Amino acid sequence: MNYLFNPENRFWSFMNKIADVFFLGILWFIFSIPVITMGAATTSLYQFTLKQTDDEEGYVWKSFVRAFLRNFRQATGLWLILLGAGIFLAADIWACVQIRIPGAVRIVCFGALLCLSLVYILTALYVFPILSRFDLNIKTILSHSFIMAMGNLYVSVTILVIYVIFGVLAYHISILFPIFMALAAFFSSYFFRHVFSRYWGEEDEEGSITERDD
Repeated sequence: MNYLFNPENRFWSFMNKIADVFFLGILWFIFSIPVITMGAATTSLYQFTLKQTDDEEGYVWKSFVRAFLRNFRQATGLWLILLGAGIFLAADIWACVQIRIPGAVRIVCFGALLCLSLVYILTALYVFPILSRFDLNIKTILSHSFIMAMGNLYVSVTILVIYVIFGVLAYHISILFPIFMALAAFFSSYFFRHVFSRYWGEEDEEGSITERDD
């Protein structure tokens, strides 16, 4: 009985993490309102949730703001790249549907665009978690996002399913959208951590992949 009410047992530790995630969701939403800042806000969100998987989280507000300011420039650049690529793919799919082209060609083009879109989505899922965890330049972040997403496809699809589930919940209970997105980041962080652990200290053409020291 004493163990049940011990604030340091696993259950209460997990509940404390969830409470922090609720606050994180609100911060993420507020800092994302200008839209252009969404990349930095998402990076800050993941930096905290990834630390939660290691039981290294600190004060929510202080950690979030510090990460937001530190990563703003690089995260914004990555966000604009992803946004531009997403708009380009969406426009291509729209054109494929609207333009009158032979049926077989339309099917091939539409199928190819859907495959590219899936690769884009899976790659994009890794971008901000990688930025929050490693000291890498934009080009290397994008290349490693693709490599990790495709090289760990079953994990990537699992993460995508997590976001789809919480996205559906957010659609039906829109007032809790920020909370559901933060919960999706929290649960997916355990899968990202599993993937990242395979690459810590590896050498490649860009140099060593090392964790950030925050």
